[in-house]
Amino acid sequence: MATRGAAARDEQRPEQGSAPPRRVEVTNPGKVLFPDDGITKADVVGYYRAVSRRLLPFLRDRPVTLERLPDGLGPGKPHFWQKNTPETYPAWVPRVELAAGHGRPVRYALVNDLPTLVFLVNQGALTFHPWLSRVGDLDRPDFVLFDLDPGEAGFAGAVTVARDLHEVLEREGYEAVVKTSGKSGLHVLVPWRGEGGYDEARGWAAGVAARVAVLLTDRATTEMRKAKRGRRVYIDVMQNARGHHAVPPYVIRAVPGAPVSMPWRWADLRPDLDPRQFNLRTVPALLARRRPDPLVPLLRGS
Repeated sequence: MATRGAAARDEQRPEQGSAPPRRVEVTNPGKVLFPDDGITKADVVGYYRAVSRRLLPFLRDRPVTLERLPDGLGPGKPHFWQKNTPETYPAWVPRVELAAGHGRPVRYALVNDLPTLVFLVNQGALTFHPWLSRVGDLDRPDFVLFDLDPGEAGFAGAVTVARDLHEVLEREGYEAVVKTSGKSGLHVLVPWRGEGGYDEARGWAAGVAARVAVLLTDRATTEMRKAKRGRRVYIDVMQNARGHHAVPPYVIRAVPGAPVSMPWRWADLRPDLDPRQFNLRTVPALLARRRPDPLVPLLRGS
């Protein structure tokens, strides 16, 4: 856990030099970012505009690492992770300066409003990876993440383990929500109401994961080594650490098809679901028919 001195430096107010503009210009809107699917920058910006009311509450005041692909997907095209906010970015993009383990402090962007979201997408950000905690209380996560990596068990295996994990958490008095990762796995998330910060949250999660792995010996494991997992689903809790990040709901993943990390109701989570059906082209229409957001419990008290 961070020392009191580091925490004191980190708990400063977000910086924002001016009010954001009403609308951000999108350059090269016809640039193809997903060549296998014909998806352009304009399509990506349009998607993020459409889901912004759902997405922004999960991003607000969280330091964010940007996954940038300015020329889109493809061999030899740039694909990098950006933590520090360049001085060339407009002053209205909110940011927070945090002490780094070594070297100069890092000025993380904060995606607090639609103009900032659109500006960063225009800069080539396809996916946003925020911290599990917010400025003002960075040593304490808002939620605990159980990342279910299905491996050889497939998505159906992840669904089965997620439902069993949910039952264990419910019996122990915890409220859990679920979403697709946007790739092959599932994320089970629990609001953190316990005492302490990241160390305590991760310790609690590790204990739950270990108990579930014992109950589901043939289906789940906490074994980090892939070669030792076989066809068991890996329950990963290691992202529950200060400075680590998690994929939020509704973001696009930087893989062909532009899949989206999609919240789901437990009652509707089935092994025969195909996570690829939740993508840039399908999710806005699905959200228009869905109220309320299944992940609302994560926002209580935030």
